[in-house]
Amino acid sequence: MSKPDKTVKKFFVMLFSGKISEAEKILERLKKSLSDEKEKGYYDALYGIYYAYVNDDYESFVYKLWTNQDFRKQRKKLAEEFRKMAESPFTINPSFYRAWSDFLNMLPELPQPHKLSQKESS
Repeated sequence: MSKPDKTVKKFFVMLFSGKISEAEKILERLKKSLSDEKEKGYYDALYGIYYAYVNDDYESFVYKLWTNQDFRKQRKKLAEEFRKMAESPFTINPSFYRAWSDFLNMLPELPQPHKLSQKESS
């Protein structure tokens, strides 16, 4: 998977829209399609994002991307750094970094996380 496909974006949309069971189903399909060793890191990154979100880890990088203006301003630079790490011949598990780069590049197209909306209104 060289470019993020529609399934990955749909996973993020479902996750951040609060459709957790739908996101889990998509993640399971992605796990099967990313089963080869070179792509395992991509799944691991997606699972980490999922896990941090559903477990309300407000200190995680995932949440900080929405709540910390400095991170939001640096999003493109961070995405580029992750991409460089993914392309480095010395990086172990490059697909993990590619997944983070893809996520950061998709961020503006993703919905505001429903948990943050709930938190703000309470």
